[in-house]
Amino acid sequence: MVKINSSEEENTEFLASIWNKYKYLFILGITLVVAGILGWESLSKSQASSEQIVSDLYESYIDIKDKSDEDSRVLAVEIIKSYPNTLYADLVTLHLAKLEVDKNNLGEATKHLQGLLEKHSSSWNKSFDPIESTVRQRLARVLIEDNKPKEALDVVIATDIFDHVLYEIKGDAENLLGLKEEAKLSYLQAITSAQSQAIQALLRMKLADLEIKE
Repeated sequence: MVKINSSEEENTEFLASIWNKYKYLFILGITLVVAGILGWESLSKSQASSEQIVSDLYESYIDIKDKSDEDSRVLAVEIIKSYPNTLYADLVTLHLAKLEVDKNNLGEATKHLQGLLEKHSSSWNKSFDPIESTVRQRLARVLIEDNKPKEALDVVIATDIFDHVLYEIKGDAENLLGLKEEAKLSYLQAITSAQSQAIQALLRMKLADLEIKE
C-alpha cells in the first residue's frame, strides 16, 4: 500500500506516477463518457425529428381522409409501415377498419383489428391499455356483425379487464350461440358495471327481451 506523507513534492510524484500508470484508462473513460453523451443527444434529436414527421403525416391524413380515399389510404399505409410503434399508426389502423365496416367489408376490417389487437396483446405490460380495450370491443362487434359469435366470444374472454361494454358484447355473443343463462349473467354484470342510467335501461331491455324469447 502506498503511503502518502504531507510533503508536496512526494504528493506530486505520487500523482505523476498514477497518471503515467493509468493515463490511457483515464483517457478511454473520458472518451466513452463524451461519446455516450453525444450519442444520447443524437438519438434524442433523431427521435424528436421522427415524432415531428409522423405527427405532420397524421395531420395531413386527417386533412384529406374525407376528401380523397385513394390519397388517404396511401398516406395511411406510409404511416403504418414507417412508424408502426406509434399511437398515430394505431389511430390510422382503427380508421381504416371503420372505413371497411362502412363498406360492409367485414373481413378486411377484421384483419386490421386483429393485427392491431395482436400488437397490443403481446405487450408485457398487463395494465389497462385503452387502445387494446377499444380494439377488442370493435373486433368483437365486427365478428358478431359478420355472424361469427364464437370468434367474438373468444376475443372477449381473452382479457381479464372487463367493463360494461365487454360484458354486453359477451352477452350478445352468448345469446347468438344459444347460451341463454350465460347471456343473462353477462347482461346483469353489464348493468352492474354501467354508470349511466340510459345505458342501464338499454341493457335491461336486452335482458327482458332475452327472457321473453325463452
